[in-house]
Amino acid sequence: MSKIDFLKHSISAVAVGTFIFFAAASGESKPDPEQEKSNEKILEVVNAEPKVKDAVITDANVLYVGVIDDGTKRDGYAEYLCQVLKDNQSDISRVKVVRFNSHNDPDKDNAYGVQLGEAWCK
Repeated sequence: MSKIDFLKHSISAVAVGTFIFFAAASGESKPDPEQEKSNEKILEVVNAEPKVKDAVITDANVLYVGVIDDGTKRDGYAEYLCQVLKDNQSDISRVKVVRFNSHNDPDKDNAYGVQLGEAWCK
């Protein structure tokens, strides 16, 4: 096999492999209706908390909670929210408390804003 034929076959193999990878990765998974209902209930409970301004549950099973930044660390509040989740039979694994409305802040820690505290739920 000549070098040119070898390169053609190699490039074809890489192209096919890349296509297969992206085709498999782009397959949409449908959300579990029971999980969606559970998450809606959890968001109702969390949003009823006085300090919470907004909340979202990610596909990675993380609850992000937006609160007004009063200058204090919010790890303890995140742990409290883990207990609220446990009391409501939630399977959320982590809580991150972020500064409310900081998703465009240049100091943001992630897409949800400036992190003030976090806790892993047991």
